[in-house]
Amino acid sequence: MEVLVKRHCVGRDPRTGLSPLQKDLLDNPAPIRIAEAPTGAGKSYAFERAMTRGERILFIVPTRRLAQNLLAGLVEDLVCDYGWDEETARRKLAMWSSDATGQLRTEGVVNIGARRIREIYGLDPSREEGEMIVAIPETVSQVLLRFRKEAGQTDTGVFDLLANFEHIVFDEFHSISARGFGLAGLIAKLAAEAEWVRAKVSFLSATPLNIRPVLLRFEVPNDRIVELHEELTGSGRVVHGDVRLSLHDVPTLTRLVGNHIEAVRRELELGRQVVVIYDALSDLLRQLSTMRGVLRQAGVAPGQALLINSISDSTTGDDGSDFFRVGRAQPPEKFDVLIATASVEMGVTFRANLLFMEPGFEPMNFLQRYGRAARGDHTGQVVVRWDDGASNREPWLREFRGWMEDHNGGEMSISDLTTLLSRASRLRFDGGLEEDARDFGSLPTRAAYAAGLYWKVLMDHWSNRGGRWEHLKAHQPKPASIIYGLLREVRTMERDRIFGKVVKKWCDKFELEARTLRDIGARIRLVDERGRNMLVPELWLRRETDILERFPLVFSDRDGIEEVRVTGDLNGWIKDKRRFVQATKRVCFPVTESPALIADDSLIVDEWCRRLRDPSWSDSDAWDEYPKAMAAVEKLVRLTGLVVSDDVGVESINCIL
Repeated sequence: MEVLVKRHCVGRDPRTGLSPLQKDLLDNPAPIRIAEAPTGAGKSYAFERAMTRGERILFIVPTRRLAQNLLAGLVEDLVCDYGWDEETARRKLAMWSSDATGQLRTEGVVNIGARRIREIYGLDPSREEGEMIVAIPETVSQVLLRFRKEAGQTDTGVFDLLANFEHIVFDEFHSISARGFGLAGLIAKLAAEAEWVRAKVSFLSATPLNIRPVLLRFEVPNDRIVELHEELTGSGRVVHGDVRLSLHDVPTLTRLVGNHIEAVRRELELGRQVVVIYDALSDLLRQLSTMRGVLRQAGVAPGQALLINSISDSTTGDDGSDFFRVGRAQPPEKFDVLIATASVEMGVTFRANLLFMEPGFEPMNFLQRYGRAARGDHTGQVVVRWDDGASNREPWLREFRGWMEDHNGGEMSISDLTTLLSRASRLRFDGGLEEDARDFGSLPTRAAYAAGLYWKVLMDHWSNRGGRWEHLKAHQPKPASIIYGLLREVRTMERDRIFGKVVKKWCDKFELEARTLRDIGARIRLVDERGRNMLVPELWLRRETDILERFPLVFSDRDGIEEVRVTGDLNGWIKDKRRFVQATKRVCFPVTESPALIADDSLIVDEWCRRLRDPSWSDSDAWDEYPKAMAAVEKLVRLTGLVVSDDVGVESINCIL
């Protein structure tokens, strides 16, 4: 079945070339902007324009892949569209991520923390052009909450960010988790309250979550927030051309691509990319051999197909067959074919008009993937593999299929598709049925309290003393003061001669949880016979392979990371059927040295609190002697949703940066 999603445009000012939303992002006086626009509408382009008029931007993105993609596009645009020479463009751009850290070390930079602190004030102050730092949130947080003082810059912190940039942008903000909202909440609150703040804060997404209620709970004034939307038009700048959206009931994506091999060959002859997006990494790896044959049949040469996923991105070179290329440093735009997982959904730009995809796990996944194809005034085709088993489990997929059946052979607008998917997402999240709502669900209330913990930790940081501490105290939102009071109550038990040290250790680790913006989970390094390294999630490894049952797990002498040396390559160990492996978390308690291994699922908070009250896990005398403090422990965990891991520490915080 097939539906034609009609060509759509956004308005364009004949003098500036900007759409109404782009102009708003540049000039709207509101300090906090929540902006929604379709994929390809040019949300990030607005800040490229801000840079060309001399402004400084801190642009925060969720993934390293997106940071690289954005930076490469900026260099090209500044040189080709605005006449900057390449050296100037590169001196006026910086990337804050672990990849950038590795590159700087390769170049001989020793004190990277000190360099980033200097970059807050300017990348190349000798020149007048605008500047942009593209960063992942963990690196920004690490700069604000760094453990060591840097000579001459001991008090540089969040106030300097707000004073030295015109814009602080959170791109793809629907990817911010509740536990990771602290950085965004802090910056939004301070930007909305302080008159001296230079920066305006923008949240951008094509599939936005409703974050206004959490911002209000965090006491960001309602009149300081504006919600911006890009209205679609019949003329102006074309966002997407006509796109044929079709569903096909086939067993694998490889079969789906093979069924459209002439279309693939035609796209390649025209110099355009073909993109294939899988739901499951194991399916991608398992099908590589047959996919290689299909692509060869379509005329794809060795080295012209790139694998993009969490495992391939952690390696370099090729996949062992000399056909697929791998590695995060590889620029996607240079390849004929991209074989990817969900990591490409967020903001990565392709030159593709033909996209094969599985639907994703959520409605927002579907819309983000769909929006990767046929950017600009091009006709395109999005071919979706259908799985009746998945649709039986997921109500939104059944609703989508019904929509396709109802409109089979007809024409619909992108607004029709977006409304369908956003409504399905709101029903899934919170039962919302507002007809005019554009969001894909809401950020949970606990995000405000996780942000309150972040605020409390920042107040205690040595970069905020004197007047800065007084300002943070005066503008402290209620969730932060509640968290502060609860922690103070818990720490009254530190004087106890029996379990005082355990309580202090738990409280310190609870505060460290504020530094972990995303719970990425344990990873294991695989080393194959060719010496290639790849970092693999432990849970995925246990579920999809039997590697850990066949090879010894050791700690690397080089850096202490858990490591397995395997024969052959990873693909050969992928099982035909996935096994159910329960995700677990090793957690600790405030009044016992004994950790517990519990299921890491949606009920983890309830299970942790149950064990807190269980005499076999917690000292029952603590509840008798310190009832208020123990109740405060439970309330801290329930309010924030943060369960202290037994392995939280400085090392685990730094390893993801």
